[in-house]
Amino acid sequence: MTLLLWTLAVPVVTAALGVLPLPRWLKETTLLAGLGATFALSLATAAQFLGGSRPGAFAEALRVDGLSALVLVLSAFVGLMSGLYSVGYMRRNEARGLVSPWRRREFDALVPLYVFAMLLVSVSNNLGILWIAVELTTLVSVFLVAFHNRDTSLEAAWKFLVLGSLGLAFALLGTVLIFASARGALGEGMSSLNWTRLVALAPELHPLTLKLGVVFALIGYGTKAGLAPMHTWKPDAYREAPSPAGVLMAVGMLNGAVYCLLRVHVIARAALGPGFSGGLLLGLGLLSVAVATPFMLIQWNLKRLLAYSSIEHVGIMALGIGLGAEAATFGALLHMTYHTLAKPVSFFSAGTLAQLHRSSNLEEIGSGTLARTPVASVLFIVAALMITGSPPFGLFFSEMVILRAGFLGPHPVAISIFLACLVLLFCGFFYQLGRLVLGTAPESASWRDPDPEKLDFGTGTTLLAAGLAVISAFYLPKPLLDLIHAAVRVVEAGL
Repeated sequence: MTLLLWTLAVPVVTAALGVLPLPRWLKETTLLAGLGATFALSLATAAQFLGGSRPGAFAEALRVDGLSALVLVLSAFVGLMSGLYSVGYMRRNEARGLVSPWRRREFDALVPLYVFAMLLVSVSNNLGILWIAVELTTLVSVFLVAFHNRDTSLEAAWKFLVLGSLGLAFALLGTVLIFASARGALGEGMSSLNWTRLVALAPELHPLTLKLGVVFALIGYGTKAGLAPMHTWKPDAYREAPSPAGVLMAVGMLNGAVYCLLRVHVIARAALGPGFSGGLLLGLGLLSVAVATPFMLIQWNLKRLLAYSSIEHVGIMALGIGLGAEAATFGALLHMTYHTLAKPVSFFSAGTLAQLHRSSNLEEIGSGTLARTPVASVLFIVAALMITGSPPFGLFFSEMVILRAGFLGPHPVAISIFLACLVLLFCGFFYQLGRLVLGTAPESASWRDPDPEKLDFGTGTTLLAAGLAVISAFYLPKPLLDLIHAAVRVVEAGL
């Protein structure tokens, strides 16, 4: 059994063990050991690639190249961080009687199963398997969004299922049309949908059929990424999902969907030139950033605020890819990396604030959280600085790379609008942050008898995530930088 298959097998085994009625300490140990081993195996698989080999399985249906290796490591990392935070998060909810033993077993199975789906997306060379893996993330996400079994949770889960399924139907139609554009040149069998074969045969693909396929695929996978105008499921889903699951959706699902968009973009680029799919991604990315801007100012819920932040960031990635310059592609993938490191801090600190105040609604939390819950509030302030692209944090540098490439390219007007939106988004987010952490809470706020703020597993995980994100702004390990450059080569040259 190859290292790649072990990487996929371990989270599946961890999920199977999660449903067993084991003692809590043993279940937590099993979850963390499984996710830790998955991360270690992902690093080893990426090291194999950097060492010169191309790990693969099932006649190249699963294959690791530079883009796969980068998304694989980032997905395994966020899975481990989610598992670590979930220990303290679930202990607190169990103590309040909000989570039954059966619900806890369900959660301990769903988290590693979601990690498996993310990893399968990242190593899928076959477009059919890629679609199936994305479908699996949708099915698992529905159960995670509906986890608390409230009316609002069920409504959000149903909305996500409908819109996600519609997006996947578009993606499936796009995949069929891309295959049809080869006009039989691909032959039969499982390998006929391999991305590597489609890129190799790109000059022979029928242009009109391919264009239709690319449009449907970008709309379908763009729905999963949360690109506007297909973003409407995100605010409700993020609000209702448990915070450890929310970060899986905000980072893992987003990265996986961007990975799908990139695979389709590379095929279109090789066959049609960079202008067609690049123009679509540029337009969708700019629209996403613009749509997120006004909603920052009118948000009433902490997790919905983070949802619009995610819409902004996926828009930045799409815009960077759509610019078509190698420097902009590097900026987009660097942005994906820094977003993966920063977003857990925001979700974990927001989740702790919501737990301590028994609500994620800003009015019910009230103002002045910095005086009542200083640790979680300071961590959320640090997270806000990170995810708004404030210097000297990493997202500032990735945004500067994209802006510089944009102003040097043929789209100065679009980049000017993008820059204006970034400034407004920064102001909007910090307006909401000021309302939250400063001032004095009204009498109606739900803070008057919160649980005492203490250093538990959840807070410790948030501190760890914040430390890693801060360090990454000043130092990225050379192997990680090598993976980003290798991913750029895949996008730019199909290598």
